[in-house]
Amino acid sequence: RDTDRSRGLGDVYKRQIKTHTMTGADILERMMPYQDEALIKTAYEICRWHHERYDGNGYPDGISGEEIPISAQIVSLADVYVALTSDRVYQTKVSHERAVEMIRNRECGVFNPLLLECFADIEKKIKESLTF
Repeated sequence: RDTDRSRGLGDVYKRQIKTHTMTGADILERMMPYQDEALIKTAYEICRWHHERYDGNGYPDGISGEEIPISAQIVSLADVYVALTSDRVYQTKVSHERAVEMIRNRECGVFNPLLLECFADIEKKIKESLTF
């Protein structure tokens, strides 16, 4: 299985996809009357840094470890899980079990070890909540 889920996409399209982090952050940055609101600050963190990875191999800034706000780390892990378990134009979905295995085995990037422990604690609940 190809672990670079965007490999089937063209280079130009991949570069365009990567701009969404900064586009969202820029929109939130321009919301001047609300800049001091906790919700806007958290939304900014998520928009800008949800594709960063704990080992520094993410984007847009290549930050690592605890430099990445926990809000962005949580959304990043959830985003990877949903991407793996959903059909996409460039990939077919995998089972819950395979997605969990891929995340644990660092096939989808490196995540905060503490966050992975929390994910392991609730992964059965995640599966149950997705079973219709």
